[in-house]
Amino acid sequence: MRRMISDAENKYLNNLVRGVYAKRDLPAGHSLNHESLEKDVYLAIPLQKGQISCRELMQGETLLHPVEQDKPILIDAIDSAYAYNDELKSLIYDRGI
Repeated sequence: MRRMISDAENKYLNNLVRGVYAKRDLPAGHSLNHESLEKDVYLAIPLQKGQISCRELMQGETLLHPVEQDKPILIDAIDSAYAYNDELKSLIYDRGI
């Protein structure tokens, strides 16, 4: 049987999730993939509203517009399955600070 997580516990756990930040200036059209991930992004707390987290970072997301160094990578900045799912997108915008 699966335990139900309270809203308070869910909020607490979401506050510990690491957000994806640009390690360097990334141009529009750049693809986030395993070969260059270490030089492109880093994971850090806090997670910003609308920012993808380590849970959404897959492989092959393409940036739709430039992201400056040390700025959060937002769900609207990537071409990803998550960006086209309104329910998931809403959850991503509702969490974080």
